[in-house]
This record gives sequence, C-alpha cells and structure tokens, in this order.
Amino acid sequence: MTIVAATDGSRAGAAAVRFAASLTRLDPLSELIVLNVEGGPSSPSARRVLDLARRQLRAHPGRVRLEPVHAAEAAGVPEAISRAGDRFDADLIVVGSEARDTLNEWVVGGTALRLIYLAKRPVTVVRAPRRRRAA
Repeated sequence: MTIVAATDGSRAGAAAVRFAASLTRLDPLSELIVLNVEGGPSSPSARRVLDLARRQLRAHPGRVRLEPVHAAEAAGVPEAISRAGDRFDADLIVVGSEARDTLNEWVVGGTALRLIYLAKRPVTVVRAPRRRRAA
C-alpha cells in the first residue's frame, strides 16, 4: 500500500502524517510518502516534517520518504497534491484540515475540499486537534 500524506508543517499537516503513519502500521510492506508543500528538501520545515514522519514510523518496517511539492508546478496546492498522488500511484492521499466553524469555510472550501473534487484517488481528510483555550 502506498499512502501519500501532504503537509505544510502545520498542526493539520502533522495530524495527516500521524494518521497516515498509523495506517501504514497495518501493512509491513507499505510506503508512506510525505509531501512537503512548503519548501525544498533542505528547508527547516522539510526536515521537521520528515523527522515527524520518521518518529511516527520508528517501530514500523515500512518505508518513509519526503518529496517536495511546489504549487507553482501546477495550478495550486490541491492540484500539485493530486498530481503527486497520481505520480506515486497512491492508494490513498491523506491531508489535514483545521477545524473551521464558519459556513463560508465549508462552502468556499480550502485545500482539502478542492483536493477531494480534483483527485482521481481516494482522499482522507484528517481534522487537526483543537487548540486548548487559556483559562
């Protein structure tokens, strides 16, 4: 099984990587491809994202690798993620989403919603954990 998890280093992106890593534990031959949509492979964000993915898969015999994705290569981030899923013949694409409460966010959408409509492959959207409010 090949799972592509897209992240930009945000909480939502980290949630997507954690979820994808948990799925790969079910199949020892699986591969997790972490798409870093923020920068190149030597950027601080890229290293942080790959380190997170490796920690998630520490006890897992599957493979993990980081692939940079530049939105300029396509019409935007959702298109770039969709194309990467096709390029890697992904069985599943996993993306994170911030918990939005406004109707406008759901109607207009964002990266996750647009990806659902564009992708030719299954997409799972993982909700980022809510931030705790200060008392």
